Amino acid sequence: MFVANHCSWMDIPFIGANLGTRNYKVVSKVDLLKVPILGKSLRVAKHIILDRSSRRSQLNTYKSGVAMMKAGVNLVTFAEGTRSRTGRLGPFKAGAFKMAESVDADIVPVAISYAHRVQPLDYVFPVRMSRRMPATISFGEPISTEGKTDAAVIEEVWDSIARQLPESQKPLEGTPKSIK
Repeated sequence: MFVANHCSWMDIPFIGANLGTRNYKVVSKVDLLKVPILGKSLRVAKHIILDRSSRRSQLNTYKSGVAMMKAGVNLVTFAEGTRSRTGRLGPFKAGAFKMAESVDADIVPVAISYAHRVQPLDYVFPVRMSRRMPATISFGEPISTEGKTDAAVIEEVWDSIARQLPESQKPLEGTPKSIK
């Protein structure tokens, strides 16, 4: 499983470009189905769609994710649950980690740097190419989930991503590592 920070709509294409032809599915929120082209792509490619307001959808997402990982499919998740408004790393939700732990899957921490400058939160389209903004993706060492608690795995992944981020995206002091 790949777990990344999330600060821009560009995170999904950046991840896709870096994972290449690996066998993976992205866990995406249901609202993205309304976005032209992207919504159709998510449906056709059979990515996992989550309606955060529905307990049933959350359970189905969990079951689908576990089944896919058992079948050898990598999942890509954004454990913060939503894009960061500031670009800084925020607290993680536990769902992705519970899926990985249930099949003893390793988690690869992914730090996406400066994507929020390529496409700021309030922009419909990325910033013009003539104003090149650097964006990078760093993959950390895989972290084993075997025999570890949710809290321990979340902390290890969160710390790994935080270390890989530039100073302007590191979490502010006192930021919790997880939320319920």
